[in-house]
Amino acid sequence: MNLETDINKFMDENYVELKLSNVRENKVIHMANLGTHHFSNHEMAIIDTPVVQRLKYITQLGQVYNVFPTARHSRFEHTLGVAISVNKMWNFLSENGSLSFLRDVRNKAKILSDLRICAILHDIGHCPFSHVSEIVLRDFTPIEDETRKLGGKPHEIIGHYMLKSDVFKAFFENLYKHYKIYVNPEEISNYLLGKVNNPDENQYIADLINGQIDSDKLDYIIRDSDFSGVQLALGIDRLLLSLCTDKIPTSDGRSKHRMLIVNEKGIMPLEQLVLAKIMLYSSIYHHQKVRAIDHMIISILRMIYQDKTEINGIPVQSPIDLLRLDELDLLKLSSDNSKINSLCKQLKNRQTFKRCLVISPRTLEPDKYQNQFDSFLSYAESPKMIRELNKELAERIGNECTEFDVAIDLPETPRLGETQQKIIKMGNDLVPLTDIFPYSGWLQSYMSNKWKGHIFASDDYRKKASVEGKAMLEEKFEFKFNENAITDAKILPLYKSQRTIPDFL
Repeated sequence: MNLETDINKFMDENYVELKLSNVRENKVIHMANLGTHHFSNHEMAIIDTPVVQRLKYITQLGQVYNVFPTARHSRFEHTLGVAISVNKMWNFLSENGSLSFLRDVRNKAKILSDLRICAILHDIGHCPFSHVSEIVLRDFTPIEDETRKLGGKPHEIIGHYMLKSDVFKAFFENLYKHYKIYVNPEEISNYLLGKVNNPDENQYIADLINGQIDSDKLDYIIRDSDFSGVQLALGIDRLLLSLCTDKIPTSDGRSKHRMLIVNEKGIMPLEQLVLAKIMLYSSIYHHQKVRAIDHMIISILRMIYQDKTEINGIPVQSPIDLLRLDELDLLKLSSDNSKINSLCKQLKNRQTFKRCLVISPRTLEPDKYQNQFDSFLSYAESPKMIRELNKELAERIGNECTEFDVAIDLPETPRLGETQQKIIKMGNDLVPLTDIFPYSGWLQSYMSNKWKGHIFASDDYRKKASVEGKAMLEEKFEFKFNENAITDAKILPLYKSQRTIPDFL
């Protein structure tokens, strides 16, 4: 199977024609955390398309709002925020002289126009519940193969091929006819992956969309913090003031790419940005209740694909068909599969999977099993390996337990690419942030003290999953859990016996 062909076919079947709205005037959009901003008439015509409007019904953080009630922001709001952020970054670069090599004013305006359009379209490849659904997308071999080949995330790969589809090519042709705005779909589709045709001169353009310090990152960190209520100290404007471009030698030394970097004044705000990411992982993304809900969603999506469930009159034949859906479709789903119906109902009523076992350095016998534990953690990089463990656990539990009733959860280590790349200019040298601030120590501390994996299960299988999960992992990986593995999961009666509150029930 060929992913590009599959997506082209999907676009033909579901968006026979992306109709172009006749927007006569520029519009003003008010954003709660970003203020008031103008969007041109051709940008509004793109925003009005079904592929972008669909993002209103896809939450940025999945069902995090079941834990942080105000975190209901959508991919649509984020999309507008990225367009605003990339414009702001461009203006700072222009004002500080970092774009002085662009002599042609019209070319400069064209690049900014392309960046804003790309920002508006950068998340169209997301399926319901955003990054949670990407675990399921990676079950699909063509998507997994493309992520290895092109180096992007599943939603970036899908968005890349959507923009290259015949449907979007025709749409951009109509955009030119009506608004005299030329868009090269090949160029902006590559921006989604952080790539350009001429990196020696233009890599900085893609960096603004998908790089170490990009508009996407600046918006989601601020937005996730603001709307979850997890307050962070961020000097974003200070960071923007430090942005510049420079020719950076490639790893093989054969050429130099003009890339987006920061000067010395950006060190402190860049440190704040990285620490903010770690805090968001600790406080939100890896919160145990959030992870339990995520696994319920993964179970629902896998069963829908496995059963070829019919939604809105059309069966889900492949993970690509999830692009037809939004979260409302799934939460109101009525299926012939009673387990799907039950999980959907539980999600709506916040009846979540519960912890059965806590997996962390704290819950292992001390100083004995670090090598085995490190080997176990490698499973976090492979959803397929975790799924096989999950199936084995369900078989051990028995009593009609399936892989969709239990979940082995191993959160990935926070990815801090900003610290590794040489993007800080100090004098005539370029250095990575790790040369200035030892982030390896922060990560080590996080993994030792805050990182937690879990086994989750529905109420029917919770106690059995705790016993069998503990036994299976100890046998398979040759380490030994201490009593904290059970007590931290708050399984009665052991947890209850250790409480000191007299009226605990």
